[in-house]
Amino acid sequence: MNNNTYSVQPQTICLIPPNQMHSFEGLEKMKGLVFFFCQDFYIEEFSFIRLLNVFSCTSQIAGNISNPCINLSDMEFNQVIEIIRFIEREYEHCIPSNNSVILIRSLLNIMLLKLSEFYDAKSEKSNKSDSIFIHELSRLVDSYFINEHNVGFYTSTFNVSEKQLNEICNKNFNCGLKKILKDRLMQEARKLLLSTELSVSEISYKLNFDDNSYFNKVFKKQTGLTPKRFRDIHKKLIP
Repeated sequence: MNNNTYSVQPQTICLIPPNQMHSFEGLEKMKGLVFFFCQDFYIEEFSFIRLLNVFSCTSQIAGNISNPCINLSDMEFNQVIEIIRFIEREYEHCIPSNNSVILIRSLLNIMLLKLSEFYDAKSEKSNKSDSIFIHELSRLVDSYFINEHNVGFYTSTFNVSEKQLNEICNKNFNCGLKKILKDRLMQEARKLLLSTELSVSEISYKLNFDDNSYFNKVFKKQTGLTPKRFRDIHKKLIP
């Protein structure tokens, strides 16, 4: 929490990153919607790096001064509202036997891509070469994050130094590539724990950890729970 305040006007979109404490005041006469979703829901089918980029791009507005709010033009706002209405309709008719969850996830992806596009257009820091690089990095991480845990593989592939690669990552994601790789691995670990019957040891092996105890240590540091405890608690929450 940094005690910053922002003015929320009509047609304002606020992107609040995970773990960011926030509150809204003086909005009694305004109407709005709140979309709350977990990282795991989004990246079941889509890019982890893309999600990082959507939320980190708020720091690029006004010359690297963090600003989670952006005012949309009538045209931009109408595009977002149309997507939101589709999401609402799917949510209202969501049943286990249809494809509503997949459709909602896809619509969420479209909405986030649109917001990212609007942020980039309004940001003085927007850089086309960075965007191309991020797209390629996203593809590479999603393809190799299990087998290639070390930053060296990615620096060699792009023929850049570790310092250069981390500078680009910090500029666009507010964290280095090493953290991105670890977070992506732990997201996959959570997915396997909840969606398969694989043992913790099998998951550790599948994610290319040489040492099962090290996998347990990394997972507990990330989530605050051992893999077994995480599975036991969250399995009860899944219908």
